[in-house]
Amino acid sequence: MSKTLGIGIVGTGWVAGAHIANFQKIAGTHIVAVGSREQARAAAKISAHALRDCTPYDDYKKLLRHPGLDVVVLCTPHPSHPAETILAARADKHIVIEKPVALDRAALHRMCKAVLAAGVQTSVCFELRWIGLFTNIKALLAEGKLGRLFYGESAYFHGIGPWYGQYEWNRKRAMGGGAFLTAGCHALDGLIWLIGSEVESVSAMANTSKGNPLRYEYDTNVAALLQFKSGAIGKCAVSIECRQPYHFPLVLQGERGTIVDDRISTLDWPGVPKGQWARIPAAMPDSGDVDNHPYLGQLQYFVDCIRSGKRPHNDLASCAHVHEVMFAVQEAGRSGGRVKVQQVPGCKTLLG
Repeated sequence: MSKTLGIGIVGTGWVAGAHIANFQKIAGTHIVAVGSREQARAAAKISAHALRDCTPYDDYKKLLRHPGLDVVVLCTPHPSHPAETILAARADKHIVIEKPVALDRAALHRMCKAVLAAGVQTSVCFELRWIGLFTNIKALLAEGKLGRLFYGESAYFHGIGPWYGQYEWNRKRAMGGGAFLTAGCHALDGLIWLIGSEVESVSAMANTSKGNPLRYEYDTNVAALLQFKSGAIGKCAVSIECRQPYHFPLVLQGERGTIVDDRISTLDWPGVPKGQWARIPAAMPDSGDVDNHPYLGQLQYFVDCIRSGKRPHNDLASCAHVHEVMFAVQEAGRSGGRVKVQQVPGCKTLLG
């Protein structure tokens, strides 16, 4: 498939700008449409990015009928993703879906069913799979530098308060959905991706600091324990009311070594002085700014998958598992017990 792929951007916020800027760098793609609830806002986005031969829309269904449109990029609020995904799939469009893809299990299952029936390609924006640290760790794991993993932990600590642009809508349960869904999903997806195993069951605790000073409608701090099908265990935490710089800690422990953030100790490197770590040279996940996220790697990979017919490892069918884990964490936080992670019918997780 060598034709230029027509790209439609749905939404005109901060993240939409990041997608536009990155698609402009990818050969063989052309942004042909931008959609918003107000046509003037779509037109303003087109003008701001100097997009040529690009049409503004205030009607999503009309945008889906745009001549030459091949790929829809959903940069809309969280609750809109399921219905928009289903319509795009029925229109036979490939789909990029910002996270979270859905805020509840029923909506997730509906969109997965529609995508599987349509046979279109999808890409979920767990773009940190393309951050330098993760790609280098994945390579080290493939070489067996840690051996068989038995423990992992990750966390997403990023205060989202009045000082942050998305705060006013993010604090509402109907919009944000939960601390993991709106933010901590990156840490959870990263841990599952690197350990390379689905999660079998979870337990969790959650709270909000006394007085709920940021007025969130859901618990802002969550700690989850994970039992992986591989036999490994793990811990994943999120706080979106913390007062600190953005922090994304990572630990992986295996039979032959350990990784802590960008440091590695492995039996395969006896030349490293005793008691010292070796460094993994890589770009780090150290910012919540979408302009610093590695969308280019994700989107180039997706374009390559569309052209080759290869299934993306971050497609909806695969990333549905990460969402099922988050739903199980929410249930465990409410019940105080251990919750088995459900399987989305017809969806197989790719972790290789």
